[in-house]
Amino acid sequence: MWFFSKKSPAKSDFGTASPAAAEAPASGTVLDMLRATVSRISRDHVPPDSLDLRAPLLDSGYIDSLSATELLADIERRYGVRIGEMDIVGRLCTMEALAREIESRASGSAK
Repeated sequence: MWFFSKKSPAKSDFGTASPAAAEAPASGTVLDMLRATVSRISRDHVPPDSLDLRAPLLDSGYIDSLSATELLADIERRYGVRIGEMDIVGRLCTMEALAREIESRASGSAK
């Protein structure tokens, strides 16, 4: 299942988009969990369908440092995957990148 947001490039633009955007999308299940969790823990309670999957979670205001800790705890509890706090402000700063990493680690193909 593939999700598009208002800011997502058109499907034909993926070849020219950033390398992270060109990777295979994460499954709807992990993305659905991330959307629901971020919506629940966001201080503004942003509806899940209006969350931009490619927006940096902290910079966009979807989560703050306290809710980031809650998100990471939910991920570890649900998937058995531990994501470092520094990763969520770095290479795994979007829901899309985070979902790919969770799937990769949960399937055992990454550490």
